[in-house]
Amino acid sequence: MKKTLQMTLAAACFAGCASTSVSSSANTQNKLAQNQQLKIERIVVDGKTFDPKNAEEIPNISFDKDKFYGYSGCNRFFGSYVNNGDSIKINGAGAASTQMLCHPMDVMNFENSFLSNFNGTFKISNENGKLILNNGKMKIFFK
Repeated sequence: MKKTLQMTLAAACFAGCASTSVSSSANTQNKLAQNQQLKIERIVVDGKTFDPKNAEEIPNISFDKDKFYGYSGCNRFFGSYVNNGDSIKINGAGAASTQMLCHPMDVMNFENSFLSNFNGTFKISNENGKLILNNGKMKIFFK
């Protein structure tokens, strides 16, 4: 009797955990996660791909209510945005950032391309299970 009860409870626990994880991933495919660090895999600006492979830390961005902040390969950046459900609008001229010079130059090229194009309205989409932001000029691919 005791073993049957333990096995039933274990099965219920596993089934509950499994169904929660499946439904939460399906609901968040095209949504920005709040207060979660999203790691940037690469960006494409006007058809040219920029890969942050030589950055000391993986570039990332976090969205928190109406503010965003992150690391662009060398410098920290921040700003405000409006979430419109299937798109976000970056307020003002884009992101403000610290102004350190970094090495190697490909890290600076990635960062300059990212920060100079991180403005306007970005459509939120999903390709092959990965979140993408696209403003028509720049696509940001997240890991």
